[in-house]
Amino acid sequence: MPQHTGTGSGAQGQPGRPRRARKRLADAPSLQALTHPTRLALIEAIGLAGTLTATQASTHVGESPTACAYHLRTLARLGFVEEAGGGHGPERPWRLAHASHTVADSDEAAVQAAGQALTAALTERFVGRIRAFQLVRRRQSPDVQAATGVLQSIVFATPAELAALRAELLEVMGRFAGRIDPDQRPAGSLPFEIVTFLHLMTAPDTGERDA
Repeated sequence: MPQHTGTGSGAQGQPGRPRRARKRLADAPSLQALTHPTRLALIEAIGLAGTLTATQASTHVGESPTACAYHLRTLARLGFVEEAGGGHGPERPWRLAHASHTVADSDEAAVQAAGQALTAALTERFVGRIRAFQLVRRRQSPDVQAATGVLQSIVFATPAELAALRAELLEVMGRFAGRIDPDQRPAGSLPFEIVTFLHLMTAPDTGERDA
């Protein structure tokens, strides 16, 4: 998923607790927690802002400070966010504990089902934002228009080759990961979202259907 992505070098947080670059999601409760739209919105809002209190987050996600505080505590319990230091109650700031998240492969049915639900929720969220941006793209500055748009390519490759390409793409995007920390963002930087879908154009029908 996003990721809003990096190590957060230099961020002000709890002493002795530097952010790790990536969190691997391998359990159903963590995946199910992220499927909740408010929690997804909170993670995205904090990723953009750097830190947010429950009160501040409420204006971004359209929920009350009390509801945001509850969801933030849930996300903290599962290791998605952590206190950034200072403040109390709904006025204590939170930051992302990791710069990005990946879903680990699993043979457990519950984990697979939760992962599929999360993927579906994220896909709808991404497509909605892509469509919304396309409606206003022509009103953006020329440099933003030149930098954005749809990239599409058909690649004939083995699964192993495509996996290697995926890893390379992640490495390239990882160059910007540290900018999850607002102090690391250069002047003029904007929150561009890069979404990559890797899928078979003509997937063979095995006669099975995902649950």
